[in-house]
Amino acid sequence: MPSNPFSKAAIRKEIRHQLRHLNKLQINEASRKIRAQLRFPNGSQVAIFAGLPSEPQLLDLIVSQPDIKWFLPKVSGPGEMNFVRFKKIEQLSLGAFKILEPDQGANAAHLDFIICPGVAFTREGRRLGQGGGFYDRAIPRFPKARIFGVGFECQVVDQLPIEDHDCLMDKVIYDRTGT
Repeated sequence: MPSNPFSKAAIRKEIRHQLRHLNKLQINEASRKIRAQLRFPNGSQVAIFAGLPSEPQLLDLIVSQPDIKWFLPKVSGPGEMNFVRFKKIEQLSLGAFKILEPDQGANAAHLDFIICPGVAFTREGRRLGQGGGFYDRAIPRFPKARIFGVGFECQVVDQLPIEDHDCLMDKVIYDRTGT
């Protein structure tokens, strides 16, 4: 384990520790606050993610905003993913990494917004992912999309190490205490 507390590995370890201590009620309430901040113009093409149990839960957005064209990531090979169109939660099944993915659907040719998970974020838009680089490889394919990093308040930190290939977020959305 790296001795540098500012290393990516050390930050991931600390944030994951904090996430394991969130209970289901806290995750549900924080997810509700996050979803309330995610409003898109009708007809927008939006990529969201199906969160792991310790991540924001966003799938209720497809019910509350039915006029959006929704996409979810689907792993297509080692280190590669596409954003695939879906309309109903029933069209999803467990895929790579035990994350819900569309069974089938068209790959996105254009996206207006990409909602991006992460392990940690800064308020200025830096992001630390899980370490696989899936989003850092996928995001550049959609240069006109606005990129929103989404996480819980405990995932927002003052600084993160960043490398040239790390994609910056246009905005970071999280559950703010007291809002």
